[in-house]
Amino acid sequence: MTTTGTPALAGLEAAIGWEGPGRVDVIERRHLADYRRATGLDPEGTVVPLTICACFLSEPPPMPAAEAYGLGWINGGDRFEYAGPRLVLGDELRSRLRFTAVTEKQGRSGSLAILTFETEFTRPDGSPAVRHVGTRIRR
Repeated sequence: MTTTGTPALAGLEAAIGWEGPGRVDVIERRHLADYRRATGLDPEGTVVPLTICACFLSEPPPMPAAEAYGLGWINGGDRFEYAGPRLVLGDELRSRLRFTAVTEKQGRSGSLAILTFETEFTRPDGSPAVRHVGTRIRR
């Protein structure tokens, strides 16, 4: 396994544009209650936070090219943006993870690959619902 330098980084750069498998998820009452309880919100509430889409992300990203760089994954942050009407119970969301960028930085423990992934969540008619941009780090 390469943890520094050009070969592993070159493999990641070549993988930009890679897409994971598609998903279809439904916002169900029991999942919403569990999510709201875990985040400290009233579990009986019916407002669907856009961050519930975090439950529908594949973590860690199943990208083969990343396995050649480093020993594991670190979450470097997430951003969620509404792209359409608010989410409600029963919404069916379709999504596909896409790898969009990579940079390499030197940390105290060696080289780090900073990877950016985007996931567009859409409704069955193709209209946008939520956009997720996630930073994941390989070290």
